[in-house]
Amino acid sequence: MSRRNFFQQTQRRRYQDKGRENPYFRRVRKIPWKWIGGSMGGVAIIVTVCVILFSHRALAIQRVSIDGLNQIDRMAFETEVRAYLDQRALLFFHRSNQFLFSGADFQLALEGAFTFASISISQAGKELRITVKERTSNLLWETDKEYVVDLQGVITRPLQRDVPSDAELAFRLPLFYDINQVAVLIGVPVLTPEEITQVFRFHEILLSQGIPYTQTRVNRLAGGWMSIVTQVGYEIYFDVTGDIEAQGESLKTVLATQVEDPEDLEYIDLRFGDHVYFK
Repeated sequence: MSRRNFFQQTQRRRYQDKGRENPYFRRVRKIPWKWIGGSMGGVAIIVTVCVILFSHRALAIQRVSIDGLNQIDRMAFETEVRAYLDQRALLFFHRSNQFLFSGADFQLALEGAFTFASISISQAGKELRITVKERTSNLLWETDKEYVVDLQGVITRPLQRDVPSDAELAFRLPLFYDINQVAVLIGVPVLTPEEITQVFRFHEILLSQGIPYTQTRVNRLAGGWMSIVTQVGYEIYFDVTGDIEAQGESLKTVLATQVEDPEDLEYIDLRFGDHVYFK
């Protein structure tokens, strides 16, 4: 009897736990259309707001002011600025939007194309303000093509001879030719400040001795060995890591006492201390 009562109570509880549902005629559960519709409506509102924020012209950068350009070609600079602002962001929008513009990324993009002593970027609503301080151009570096180099030996930008300001630089600045034709990168040094100082001092010594020159030839794979191509056509080899003043005196002595006609020379080699070689 107790066993039968236990069985009945167990079956009753199971039936009650199921909410008195007939196992052969289960109740159809309703889809929560209101909840789904509300969620989709909320997503649609969010997407609409984002589209308006990221694409409306009223929220785009519309004016760009640039100060400090002297030697860098303004048109080339403006092209880089526009290229960044026209970049895609979030697939469908552009970096010109105030909310999608990144000053840090923009600065990296400009520094990849040009080298500055300093650059300041600020955004005020629809206006983007760029203030740069250029590195001083001190020499031209020729390898696969020509580049402008500052006094620290850093490649600042490519030289564009078809631009009037660069054509003037090409006429005014000394030319350094890399005989190894090593590829260079913007912002990376090709010479040390000490090497440039030594070369410029040797240039002064040559001019003081009445020896005009056309270019300085650099062997980057052989330490500090360089040469000057004179206007007459012969080369003068010298060592920027050595005593430039002493090499200048040796050059003066050789030309005054041992060379009758400089036009007959192929080279003078000053790289070995007191031993001067010429041909």
